[in-house]
Amino acid sequence: MVDYALETFDLTKIFESREDGVRRVVRAVDHVNIRVRRGEFFGLLGPNGAGKTTLIKMLCTIILPTEGTAKVNGYDIIHEPIKVRSSIGWFHGETGGRSLYWRLNAEDNLRFYAYLQNVSRDVAEKRIDALLEFFDLSRERKKLVKDYSTGMKVRVMLARALLHNPPILLMDEPTIGLDTVSAVETRNLLKALNRELGKTIIFTSHNMFEVEQLCERIAIMKSGRVVVDAAPSILRDMLRDIRAVEVEVRSVDNLSELIDMLSNLSIVRKVVDVKNDPIAVTVRLQVDDEYEAIPLIADRLHRLGVKVSSIRRSEPTLEDVFVRLARGESA
Repeated sequence: MVDYALETFDLTKIFESREDGVRRVVRAVDHVNIRVRRGEFFGLLGPNGAGKTTLIKMLCTIILPTEGTAKVNGYDIIHEPIKVRSSIGWFHGETGGRSLYWRLNAEDNLRFYAYLQNVSRDVAEKRIDALLEFFDLSRERKKLVKDYSTGMKVRVMLARALLHNPPILLMDEPTIGLDTVSAVETRNLLKALNRELGKTIIFTSHNMFEVEQLCERIAIMKSGRVVVDAAPSILRDMLRDIRAVEVEVRSVDNLSELIDMLSNLSIVRKVVDVKNDPIAVTVRLQVDDEYEAIPLIADRLHRLGVKVSSIRRSEPTLEDVFVRLARGESA
């Protein structure tokens, strides 16, 4: 029998409001049923307004469901909210660590939150030392949080979520607002929490790259419903009908002219993505037949005198799946 860290049972949240005498009903989460195994790194995706944050808030017992229920670590979110809260660490993505006390240092921030979470003083001191060491903050423990970088503030917030040693972590966009280096560090920390400490992680993000890199399984929400729930490799297999090539060229003088030329080729359906880096430009194209498209594109670029670094067949990405499902197209 599979032991689940999280199960939802027709979990539903309906918001009602009145404006100018008109009743408005929003079904933010609509009969969601998901299961997350213990120790799993589970991704929850969806466009803005899909219901992800509302779902997370119900799982955290911050808001009550309208219908259905869920079990977190085996405890019912409606009837056993205190046990649910003791089982989870919640990280709500934000820019700049506003939920920390900036005029306290990292150590005192953690000590204060340990008190709020009823962690005994002796246990709290040992855990604070261990967490500061784990998140590489020991040398900065006496430094005021207001003087921390954004990445360091995120590490303090992650440490705060672990103070009571919960088996389940709900990470709502933990890398939002971070620079590239801090985002990479945060992803590595989350991997360590999952693989080395065995934490179950439910993770939301708009960054398709990090979701594909971190998550074993992904649920995509749209209009309050889960429209697909599968491993990233299976999701990509859903779009094997997408034929695409990726063209990398040296930096060009007139990028818009190059894009217009490629998009007007008869074999090209559309330009999917353009990445303009200082060294090279990479253009991803959806085509009718990649094997016919590659020599045709190479010939046309050669005639224009464009220096081509590579032209290759491109596999479907998780972002392709997400965009298609978000638009309401079948995968």
